[in-house]
Amino acid sequence: MHVSPAPSDALVHPTYARLLCVLVRSLGGDLDAVLDQAGLSWEQLSTREQMLDYRVVQALVSTALQVSQQPNLGLALGQMAQLSAHGAMGYAVVASRDLAQALATACRYASLRNSLLRFDFELHEPPLGEGANYEVGATLRVHERLDLGAARGFVLDMALGTALRLIDSVVGLRPSGLRVDVPLPAPVQLTPYLQVCGDAQLQFSASHLALHFSPAQLRLPCLTADAKVFEQASQDCEQALRLAGQHLGHWSQRVQAQMRLRREGEHFQTLDEVAKACHVSARTLIRRLRSEGQSFQALLDAVRQEQALWQLRNTAHPIEAIAAQLGFEDASNFARTVRRWYGLTPSALRAQLQGDSA
Repeated sequence: MHVSPAPSDALVHPTYARLLCVLVRSLGGDLDAVLDQAGLSWEQLSTREQMLDYRVVQALVSTALQVSQQPNLGLALGQMAQLSAHGAMGYAVVASRDLAQALATACRYASLRNSLLRFDFELHEPPLGEGANYEVGATLRVHERLDLGAARGFVLDMALGTALRLIDSVVGLRPSGLRVDVPLPAPVQLTPYLQVCGDAQLQFSASHLALHFSPAQLRLPCLTADAKVFEQASQDCEQALRLAGQHLGHWSQRVQAQMRLRREGEHFQTLDEVAKACHVSARTLIRRLRSEGQSFQALLDAVRQEQALWQLRNTAHPIEAIAAQLGFEDASNFARTVRRWYGLTPSALRAQLQGDSA
């Protein structure tokens, strides 16, 4: 797994730092000592709205672990964070129709709260010969976008605790039989993991943090499903993503601008074509995107996702035609991708989007 050193734009939402401070204080730790080591004061942190540099967060976590003497502090913090702590993303998740849509939504908007990890909702491949309507399971997989340093265990534990808290909040009762992969060595003391994960099957020393779901688990309905709240919260998140996109690195912006020049009926430009338009070689473009924490495919997927949503909301084009316009091999492939993005089939997503805007 390739990760990059923590750059200065590795960011974390201050809400999680505030929650960590509250947790440390509840455990009897010296909060002032924790904040001093990170170069912060509670007065500054409690009112801060800007994202925090990960290097500050690392210092905060390091001291919090020493003061609390709790090696699995990240698990506790993830379980402590209510969905409302995740902003508009949390409201969209809790208003989702079912667990599949909740997971897809969380993965879609997780970058609004941190730039350390990338969350992917990966649908399993159906058996050979089965169509797009065949029910498949899925995996929520977490990718480390940079070298997390000494705080790696804490960050991954927090991601796991948060994911499990999300599931509990959405469906009310933890589905039995979850499989969880943890990319950390098996601890000497398993109790903290067993307390948080319940009867889940745990696999340590895995390549990635991952949670695996069966089709039946993905169908579990959300207790607080509300289509209108979901639509409004999702719109807020999409707007936030667009604003965040304005802060993409120079080369990422150039690539996405080039991708959006495509006229209806034309294919998306290939890596070689975009590189030529940017007056560099494909190898150089890959290297420059990587230096900004991006890849050509990730930028292309973001543009396709953006255009798919617009087409489904604003046109009556057949699903097959939209799939072809966006460069998918066939409608089945497009349907699987839309389900990975939003937890819904294209037809169901269109009905929800057009129904809510009526």
